[in-house]
Amino acid sequence: MIIKNNKKEEGDDTKNLAMMPDDVEAVRKAPSLDGKRPLQISTSSFLFTAMVGVPVWLTVVLPLTLVYQSGKALSSLGGNSSNRKNSGTTTSSMGNGGEDGDDVVASSTMESTAGADPTALNLIPLKERRYDVVLLGATGFTGSLAAKYLYQNYHHKNLKWAVAGRSKDKLETLLKRLLEPQDDLDNRSNHSSNTDTQQNYVDLLIVDTLKPNTIHDLVKDARCVITTAGPFCKYGSNVVEYCARYGTNYVDITGEIGWNKEMIVKWDALARHTGAKIVSLCGCDSIPWDMTYFKLAQMLQRDCHDTISKLTCYDNMKGGISGGTVDTMLTFLEGKYQTPRFPFDPYYRKSDGSKSQNKSKDMSSLFIGRKMELNGTKSKWTNPFVMSSINSEVIKRSHALSENSTTGDGQPLIYRESCVQQSFKEAFVTWFGTVLGVTALLNPITGGPIKKYFIPKPGEGPTEREMSEGYLLVNGVGEGVKGSIVESEFYFPVDAGYKDTARMVSEAGLCLALDSEKLPVQGGGFFSPSVAMGDVLLERLCKTGCKFASRVVHIQGQKLKSKL
Repeated sequence: MIIKNNKKEEGDDTKNLAMMPDDVEAVRKAPSLDGKRPLQISTSSFLFTAMVGVPVWLTVVLPLTLVYQSGKALSSLGGNSSNRKNSGTTTSSMGNGGEDGDDVVASSTMESTAGADPTALNLIPLKERRYDVVLLGATGFTGSLAAKYLYQNYHHKNLKWAVAGRSKDKLETLLKRLLEPQDDLDNRSNHSSNTDTQQNYVDLLIVDTLKPNTIHDLVKDARCVITTAGPFCKYGSNVVEYCARYGTNYVDITGEIGWNKEMIVKWDALARHTGAKIVSLCGCDSIPWDMTYFKLAQMLQRDCHDTISKLTCYDNMKGGISGGTVDTMLTFLEGKYQTPRFPFDPYYRKSDGSKSQNKSKDMSSLFIGRKMELNGTKSKWTNPFVMSSINSEVIKRSHALSENSTTGDGQPLIYRESCVQQSFKEAFVTWFGTVLGVTALLNPITGGPIKKYFIPKPGEGPTEREMSEGYLLVNGVGEGVKGSIVESEFYFPVDAGYKDTARMVSEAGLCLALDSEKLPVQGGGFFSPSVAMGDVLLERLCKTGCKFASRVVHIQGQKLKSKL
């Protein structure tokens, strides 16, 4: 439900979102009502971090990393860069997606076999395809969560779907685990008697994404491919190419911005020709923030006759981390993936190939600060969010494709994001812990033991209890060129990085597969989640667990002035 000055707005073009709470305050209180407990740092932990951790970082960890990285750079300049290339294959940039616990083997992306490419004459129309969705990477950590979500929520609704991966044994084990009776003993025998029929209905597709001849069966008969198999610059490039060739819709959970830009340059024209909608970053990177931008820009334009010029997001969250996420972040930090050089940033590229005039600029702070309230006062402490650089890029893409949201004065959209903490203790320990951890991992003396003993391995991740205790609440504040102000709250009730990422990417795939006639864009190409799916996706998310509300705080001409 959209709120304007705390009153319900009738006749709204988002009436399909009527299941949402009545106001912003109700959503803001949702974590507390759900019994969520925010991060709390004890005074002793804070003092230990400040009095022991900081000196150790300054005198040991930082010097070791500076010496090691300097030597590495000099070695590269001296002509030894080939050793580095041989020691690790190209991997992804930062992102929560891209872990696939299916024992992936490092290898470079293979070229497609042109002789097997489809023609327009032998493409199966989307409505006639056998599968609504095919889930690739179903045996990885996030992939298995997505498989469980699809089975529990849509299998009984006659969803036509399949799971895909390299290992038949692992896929069969996954399906047997999904089909294990979850109900009481009275229903158990009846449930198991139908196991064979149900298991046969969920087909298994054996696919090695490094072997293009195995990808045809993955994409040719599917309306949409949902993939969690990464790192995507190693294991996703051929999948994107063949989806573009076959006119098959595609969603993933990557946070690999550089790779996504590379795919846009290579395959956007082909996807537009075949009608394939290619939508990356459909997990915690970066649906919550992309949809926040979309709704606030929409409200400013519709209700305030204004255009968005500033967006500030304050994140209240709790969650774990998987080994795949750490591995993906490490390969980015170590510079193993180099983004190609482009004539101009592909995220500014419009469907006709020209450069959008809608620019944006990330001005998120790298240091601890204070949250700025709407009345201009400072309240809770904040710290930088490690994924804000990813979210800002996705919003850049959405803003560039939304020509109706141009500021009109040539000024960029200003984006800021930070995490809100209960006190200075939590803000400092979270911020310094990130700095210490990243620095320590970038040299082998301190990084080796940490990788071996303290961080989860690929395929490992938070426990079911930890994910259930997690949550994400995004407070968005948008300001228009004329000075109007709008606000929103977006709530995800479990760990957004994994369990709710599985839900987000699943619903995004179903949105493209089943709701095509409702979507805001009907043609093919590369899109951000909000541009491709808009309110249709938001409705799906709110029907399956999210809560969202927004309101107009101030319309130009009133006394309240922005302090953002």
